[in-house]
Formats: sequence, C-alpha cells, structure tokens
Amino acid sequence: MAFPKVLCLVVLLSASVMCGPPYPIPPFDCPTLPNPGQASNVRQLRAGNIKVVMAMGDSITAGFAMKGHLPEDFLEYRGHVYSIGGDKSQITIPNWLGHYAKDVQGAAKGDTRPLIKGAWLDAAVSGARIEEMPPQVEYLVNTLRTEYNDTVDFENDWKLLTLFIGANNICPSCTNSSHGWPTTFESSLRQTLDKIHAEIPRVFVNMLTIFNISGVWYAGQTKLYCRELWQHVTQNECGCLTTGNETDLLLMDMHSVWFNAITEKVAAEYAALGDPEFTTVAQPGVSGFDIPFFGEHYLSDLDCFHPSLWANQAFAFQIWNNMFQPVGRKSSTVDIHNMTILCPDENSYIQ
Repeated sequence: MAFPKVLCLVVLLSASVMCGPPYPIPPFDCPTLPNPGQASNVRQLRAGNIKVVMAMGDSITAGFAMKGHLPEDFLEYRGHVYSIGGDKSQITIPNWLGHYAKDVQGAAKGDTRPLIKGAWLDAAVSGARIEEMPPQVEYLVNTLRTEYNDTVDFENDWKLLTLFIGANNICPSCTNSSHGWPTTFESSLRQTLDKIHAEIPRVFVNMLTIFNISGVWYAGQTKLYCRELWQHVTQNECGCLTTGNETDLLLMDMHSVWFNAITEKVAAEYAALGDPEFTTVAQPGVSGFDIPFFGEHYLSDLDCFHPSLWANQAFAFQIWNNMFQPVGRKSSTVDIHNMTILCPDENSYIQ
C-alpha cells in the first residue's frame, strides 16, 4: 500500500522527521539454549541464569522524553529503556534475556510521570546525580522484598543491575560546582557499590561509562527547533552545554574522560574482591557514541537533549554485546559496518 510511504515522505519534507533510524538494529534471531542449570559463581553466569533485572540512574534510565513531542508527551518511557524496559517487542536487554530465561522479573512497563522515585525495578529518578544513588539502592531492596516477594527469591536468584549515572554531575562542571568534582564522583560511586554489595545478594553490576555530552550540542545545532528551544526555554537543563561556549564544552568532555577512568578503576577494584556472589564490570558500549555523526534524530524530539528511542535501541545493542565481550576487548560505539548482535552459546558467560 503506497499511502504510508507518501505520508512518511510528507512528514519528512515538512518537519524534518525521519521515518526510521538511519542505522537500524538487526532483528534478534539468536537460537534458544538449553537451561543452563543453577550457577554458583557470578563469574559463571549465562543469559539463562538471570532471574531479575534492575537499573539505577537519572532521566536517561527513566526514559524521559524518549518519544515525546511538545506539549502533550512530557513523560518517562520506562518500558522502552534499553537496560530495563519490558514493553512488548521493544529492543531492550530484558526482552532479549527473556529469550533464554523464563519469567524474568523487574522490567519496567509503560510510562510514568516525571520525577517519580522509581517504578518496577527501575530505580532511576530524573535529575539524579551520583550522590543520590544510595537511596536508589534502598528502593530496589524495599521493592524486591515487598512487590516482588512472591516472584523473586531475594537471597538466591541472580540479578543483573545496570548503573548509568554522571550526566547531571557533568552538566555544571564548568562552574566548579562540587557536583562535578571527580573526587565527588569517585567517593559517591564507592559508597553506592558498598551499599549494593552489602544489601543485594547475588548481583552482577553493569557500570556504564558515559559519552561526550558536548556532542548533543553539535548535533542539536543542525535543527532550528533545538537552537530556539535551548536559547529561550531549556537553557538551564544542562547549563554548561546550552551556553555553546567552546571552553565549557571542552571542560564537560574532560570530565567525561575523568569519570570514565574512575568508573573503570573502581569496577576493576571491586571485581578483584573475588566475591562469588558480587562483581562489577565497566561496560564502555556507549562511551564512544559519536552523537554528531548519528545526528539529531538520536536526540529527543521533545527537548533535543535526552536520548531518543533510536538511541536507546543502539544502547541496548551495544551493552548486550559488551556483556559477551571480554574485558579489554569491549566495543565502545556502534560499528555501522558490522551491526551484528552477539549470540551467546552454551559456553558464553556474562562478563
């Protein structure tokens, strides 16, 4: 039928909106695997061993503005978030894990109003900084022990926790705010991991490193709507970004590098503890994401700042692949010339 194609072309010409991602994620067509049996060590987890998915972070992990259009869609699309979303047919890690494990618990469904203090086992709160992660750990523990008490064996089920935080610490970094100090980031990160280690049994922690936020500015400058929005409406959403000052943007990127180095160092230290029921791995899958190259269509149509649905799909693809790539050989961005989903086999461990 030609009508949808014609309509798509009209929208494309009139509103500069694309009808599909320029680099679509391939279908997930990995073969199923036999039940792996119970794992006794966190370093020997297969995809089928994961019973619970959890996530912590800020508005990115809450899915804010992922699909929104002004003025009606001021929402958090948690069910579509790459790390924790469970909406049907969405490209998310929980949905792909469900290919190997029956009845994975914790995935978020649908949407929520902004700024709620978590939903399902997505503890993310829009606007959160690294200093505010310990309360998110408490949220997960409380929710597991109450809402999931009948479906999750708190002590014995294996849990996958994805932590992605730091953007709201980087945004004021050009002001010398203590929020942006690398020492603040490191001390708060250690406090968070100590709390996870002490309070959540049997957990594998994905610790994501962050992309250069300055790329959001350069991608957004290609669209008049974004330029006007940042200048007149959302100039305080990420203060050091929306100034457009080259020095401010460079300083933000320097903080990304510092934060990522801290994340990698701290993840390695906690992994070295050798606890058979707890480990941490730095997953660099989105840290090299070249936002200007992928373009403004990977940014929210609502605020030109948050990752769009397409970006979340790319994030899911990257972090999934990271989970089956050895430390030291993990990819840091989407290779548009090799869009291959890594399919685990019976000998593949999450790492």
